[in-house]
Amino acid sequence: YFVRTILITGPEEDARPARREHLTHLTRLAAEGKIRAAGAFPRGDGYLEILEAKDLYEAEAIARSSPLVTLGLGTWMLREWEEIPL
Repeated sequence: YFVRTILITGPEEDARPARREHLTHLTRLAAEGKIRAAGAFPRGDGYLEILEAKDLYEAEAIARSSPLVTLGLGTWMLREWEEIPL
């Protein structure tokens, strides 16, 4: 798994429609089996998503494909993640 965080850095008037596009994008990723979980930060300044990708290259392609990223309205970080059985 890989974890992507996106922090919204663009002006709210530009980010608002891009947020809707981002949620549509997440829905599409879920339908493709590329996302395990997703959520928004309560302050409304970004998202955290757990991606299912075969390798770092696929995960990076997914991470770069968000409308918030492609429109330059957010910064992102990608980390490999291992689930701990509890």
